[in-house]
Amino acid sequence: MAQAGVQVDVVELAHEPMGASLAFSGRAAMALVELGIYDEVHATGRPALAGNTAASIRNATTGEIINPGPGRPTWPGAVDAVGVYRPVFLEVTQKEAERLGVRVRKGVTYASFEDTAEGVNVTFTDGEAGRYDLMIAADGINSKTRELIFPDAPKPQYSGQLSIRWMAPGPQVQDEGWYMSPAGRLGFYYLPQGLVYIPAVVNIPEARWISDEEVRTLFTALLDSMPAPAIRELRSRLTESSELIGKPFHWIMLSEPWHKGRTLLIGDAAHATSAHMGMGGGMALEDAVVLGQSIANSATLPEALDAFMKRRFERCKLVVETSNRLGQLEQEGAPPSENMGLLTKAFATLGEPY
Repeated sequence: MAQAGVQVDVVELAHEPMGASLAFSGRAAMALVELGIYDEVHATGRPALAGNTAASIRNATTGEIINPGPGRPTWPGAVDAVGVYRPVFLEVTQKEAERLGVRVRKGVTYASFEDTAEGVNVTFTDGEAGRYDLMIAADGINSKTRELIFPDAPKPQYSGQLSIRWMAPGPQVQDEGWYMSPAGRLGFYYLPQGLVYIPAVVNIPEARWISDEEVRTLFTALLDSMPAPAIRELRSRLTESSELIGKPFHWIMLSEPWHKGRTLLIGDAAHATSAHMGMGGGMALEDAVVLGQSIANSATLPEALDAFMKRRFERCKLVVETSNRLGQLEQEGAPPSENMGLLTKAFATLGEPY
């Protein structure tokens, strides 16, 4: 939006960047190009994830590849997929936003807002106030903005699986890819910050509270169920002080439109999904780019918001629905080939321009 000449204020509740790894592939990687930050993300991240073995499925005992992973489309001018450490990515994006004149305030959110015909009157938690032509809420799957403007919207739904993520310190480990056992599945790839990103998925049929201790127990059992050399090496790095991020997979797909008056929901606030396609962050990034394009190419705000919805709804719905089905197939014990076929079909559609 700043590239289009819009004056932008950003308030971010977190004081410091947090999280594990983000992966941008296909058209989502092209969004980085449009934002002018692809080269720096490429330089600070792990490029070409789509072109190496990080998406392959390996034998949990020997580490040998048993399935090369889903097919992905390409096109003239396509760039490498890239994985990046989330705190580093947020530093890159903030630096570029501020270079374009965006004001970024950390540890701040809104205390209240009033959406009127003339603008959105916002009072912030640091005592500031302002009027804006548009308020964009990218406040996540548990969006309080969504609850305020769409009180009848569905609540996030549990998918039946637990996500566990670990940033393991140390050098690169060979035989990157995905490994599966009756205890669950996990994959890994190396990041240049001297970290190995390890996402894992465990089936937990009923929604319930899961303690940090149980997360560690489940993750340790998953590692111990896979005797492949690469997994044994990762297991040796797990200590009592290792920080594991365990979160149940939830999803939500808000019906059209995602806006009311001058307030718009984007990203996980409108279409949160599990990580089965690795496209959650990519869809949020595409949302931002398409919104900027829609505003730049429209005469009025209603026209811009309508254009945005026409370009985003079906694409995001595909990711949410496909990710849900992939999780169901895993819980049903379907063969990996069925998952790969579904992924390949979805990626072909997502290969079309956003």
